[in-house]
Amino acid sequence: MKYTNSIIPGLLIVCFIGIFPVESFSQAASVKSSKGHVVKDSISYLDSLFLVNEMINPEISLSLARKAVKYARKFNKAEDLVRAYTILGVAFSKNNKDSSFYYDIKALRMADSAKVHHHMPNLLYNYATLHYITKNYKEAIVYMDSCIKVSGIEKDYTYMSQALNDMGNINYDINDMGTALRMYDSAYKIALQHSIYKNMGISLGNIARFENDQVKAFIMNKQAIGYLKRSKESEDGLSRIFINMGNRTTNPDTALYYFNEALKIGQNNHLAEVEIGAYNDMVYSYLEKGDIKGAETCLADHAIPLATMEENDDWLSSLYDTYADVLGKKGDFKEAAKWQKEALKKRKSVDNSQAAEQVRLLGVLLDLKGKELTIKDNKQEILLQQNRLQKTQLGLTITIFMIIGFVFIILWLQQRNRVKLQVQQIQSAKRVIEIEENEKQKIARELHDITGQLVLGITGEIENLEISEIGVKEEIKGKIKELGKSIRLISHRMNKAMLDNFTFEELILGQCEDIKKAVGLQVQLEMPLEPLVISEEVVLHAYRIVQELLTNAGKYARESYVSMVFQKTDTEMIINYSDNGPGFDSVLIEKKGMGLMNIFERAKLVNGSAKLTTSPGDGTSWEIKFPLVLGKSKTA
Repeated sequence: MKYTNSIIPGLLIVCFIGIFPVESFSQAASVKSSKGHVVKDSISYLDSLFLVNEMINPEISLSLARKAVKYARKFNKAEDLVRAYTILGVAFSKNNKDSSFYYDIKALRMADSAKVHHHMPNLLYNYATLHYITKNYKEAIVYMDSCIKVSGIEKDYTYMSQALNDMGNINYDINDMGTALRMYDSAYKIALQHSIYKNMGISLGNIARFENDQVKAFIMNKQAIGYLKRSKESEDGLSRIFINMGNRTTNPDTALYYFNEALKIGQNNHLAEVEIGAYNDMVYSYLEKGDIKGAETCLADHAIPLATMEENDDWLSSLYDTYADVLGKKGDFKEAAKWQKEALKKRKSVDNSQAAEQVRLLGVLLDLKGKELTIKDNKQEILLQQNRLQKTQLGLTITIFMIIGFVFIILWLQQRNRVKLQVQQIQSAKRVIEIEENEKQKIARELHDITGQLVLGITGEIENLEISEIGVKEEIKGKIKELGKSIRLISHRMNKAMLDNFTFEELILGQCEDIKKAVGLQVQLEMPLEPLVISEEVVLHAYRIVQELLTNAGKYARESYVSMVFQKTDTEMIINYSDNGPGFDSVLIEKKGMGLMNIFERAKLVNGSAKLTTSPGDGTSWEIKFPLVLGKSKTA
């Protein structure tokens, strides 16, 4: 009942607007105001109506935003124009992002030139959000950071905590989990200090996603729900927390309860995406219970029709994929493969559409920046003409000072070039490794996506074969599914984002198992009894180095004895690797490929070291050292 009551005032206003035109409200506000406050009161009133209609009636909200701009232009006051352009930018943000960019930039420039500083946190936040939507993360982070700084100056702690929370979301999207958690924690502390309940609930719900202890995560989510219920306009945040709680529980009935809570919020507040997401997650809970009919009803009768009506192809792609899983559980593999293909078609269409929109919006930004540069160039030319005579008179003096400073500049440049070369070498190594990680992630995703479709397709084909021997068909299907699971597990280990799901010990053991299955290589592995406390960055680089060592052993020392011993000192973790393979001339290491060079570079990037000992016919050994604690730690 709480959520239904919260939207009743908005619904009454919408009904009232249907009887009386928008102009009536504006005129009524104006009549009650003194002459000096006519525009301000009118825009404030239109802004209130706009907020009511923003979610439930976008057309009316856009009309109200345009009316606000009309009133502001009539009296041409900077503060009122800034506010009106801000409203119009928000109104366009959902369906016409080109126009939204235009009006946000217009409002930002006007606020800056007119020194209307108290509007800057809102404007910077809106502009950063548009960059985030277009996946332009670099600019989004820059403007979110500016929003945080300006909010501190203006003491606008609502936008400060909101921007910190969104900075966490950006870092979460780019898999920088350590930074994401710090941002969420900062957002929560600021919101808590100033009793901003909505931001307290949202940031605490995000922090709960990082909690490994299920009981602690449940308590945190309950506390977040309590904060959100004390705030207005928090339905979307509440629904997300309920969905997260449902996904984390292992009891399907409990999960269904939380998904239903999220579903109620979506239905009561016209949040179509919340409804679709809740139905989609409910499917897997029903499948865990063995209720295939219930799962199919969620998709066929609710989620898919709703996503189709909303023309939300992004969700349709996920729903078709889910429907394929349901059909697979039913044993209808042909139909499952058909829906899997439809899901891939939708995903490709959505990706193309999003890419086109992103390119178009970035083009708008470039065009606006180009116009701004043109204006600046014209002003600069005028200034150059005015100052040309003065520059001629000062030329001789400047030349003398330049000659005097020339020797000092040369010395400074030499020193700077040495430092720059060192920095470039480190940056080059980081870029090469980053490219390699991105490629591995891409391959891992493709393996994961293709494996499901291939297993479904092959299983369907086998199902149609006539095999007289009893049990052979099921045995073949079982082995194919086992193969699919193995490939998915390998893809998980290749994907950087999946490394957080395993301990360091599990990752290393998994690598040894993988190489054994792949080429039959036997590895004598020794790990310390005490857990290793190393940073997430060291985990990634150590894991990749072990992967490279075992891959090389599989290629060149398959029949040899391979030993890998992990040792621990007070400050270091040491990997001692050795094999009695063919070895090679270490002088020619640069000709052996990027793999060996990456071992040295990865160790160097985390303040470690790598030492290679090898010669033709004498096998290969490595001693690789890493610091035990560097930044945020991860325990094996």
